[in-house]
Amino acid sequence: MSRVLAVTHGHIGRACLLDKVRPAGAHAHPVHHAMIELDGPCHEYQVGEASAVLAPRRAVLVNSHELHANLSVGQGKSTILMLYFSPLWIEEQFPGLPAYVRFFRHGSVQLGADTVELAQHLARRMLEAAEINTPDVQALFGELAEHLCHQYGPTYPNRERPARSNDYRIRRAIALMQEHLEEPLPTQEIAARVGLSRSRFFELFTACTGLSPKHYVNMLRLHAAVEYLADDPGPIAELSQRCGFGAQSHFSKFFVDQQGFTPRDYRRAAVPALPRQHGQADAVHP
Repeated sequence: MSRVLAVTHGHIGRACLLDKVRPAGAHAHPVHHAMIELDGPCHEYQVGEASAVLAPRRAVLVNSHELHANLSVGQGKSTILMLYFSPLWIEEQFPGLPAYVRFFRHGSVQLGADTVELAQHLARRMLEAAEINTPDVQALFGELAEHLCHQYGPTYPNRERPARSNDYRIRRAIALMQEHLEEPLPTQEIAARVGLSRSRFFELFTACTGLSPKHYVNMLRLHAAVEYLADDPGPIAELSQRCGFGAQSHFSKFFVDQQGFTPRDYRRAAVPALPRQHGQADAVHP
């Protein structure tokens, strides 16, 4: 089982440091996402339609709502820094960015020595800090986020056109999914409510979002689960109900399949009130 070592979250977004030993299934996030391997064997990813390699000095970059999966991992443990960028922070960094622009152009990029050193520094401070959101940790997170997003982020010439459709019925369908996250509606019912046949709904939904309805709902569930686990001290069984799972065991299996670690492990690292584990600073190599 993969293990979460440390988490920091704030205005920039969320950074999660983990020891990864197992692959994760196909999933998506509603935010742009970067993975940097600090130590360990190579990983093979599928990002959209392309393959990507995660290795020391090589990062995997994933756009919001982009389906990706960790297809294979090498032998042994990998220490990986996962970065999730807040849409508000992205808007501040790239004012006036058209919604249709593909943010990251490439799914896998070679990192310079300065970027690798900055990522290592952030990882060490996340492990050493007495609290998870200290100003120096957030400052390092911001510096690394700016470096990655401005170096590998978007260019948007005037001739570029939207790659996806935009339909009011799909916008309404997404609103229904969000409104009924606790008690998910059957796909057939959502299609009927927005005035589409089941087959036409699947076709149009994928054209507009890049995801199937099932993957989109799972993205909403995963995002809500991460937010709840970091911000809500309530029982995990209660959180599983909020995310539309009838049993906590089903929620835990879903979370592990999508992330590679348990909800309880993530909460331990993400909630300041819970004790930090000692002896973790040796997990990241300089």
